[in-house]
Amino acid sequence: MNNKQRIIKTIKIIAYLFSYMMVTVIAFNYGYMFYAVKFEAASASPNISFIFAVPFIFAILVCIILIKIIKKRMKD
Repeated sequence: MNNKQRIIKTIKIIAYLFSYMMVTVIAFNYGYMFYAVKFEAASASPNISFIFAVPFIFAILVCIILIKIIKKRMKD
């Protein structure tokens, strides 16, 4: 396994970790917002917690773009 393949594998692992962290953060915040609305009379909907997915989606897209760039240069 050469260095470029190791880099690609590492970036893939980072992207997978970002996806699992995204699910964890959104699930926690959704549950918190759900019970905040139910018991503490918060005014925001629990669906607002999906806004926290935006930075994770951006990071995953950056990882995918990096992988495609490295693969393209690998062929040359």
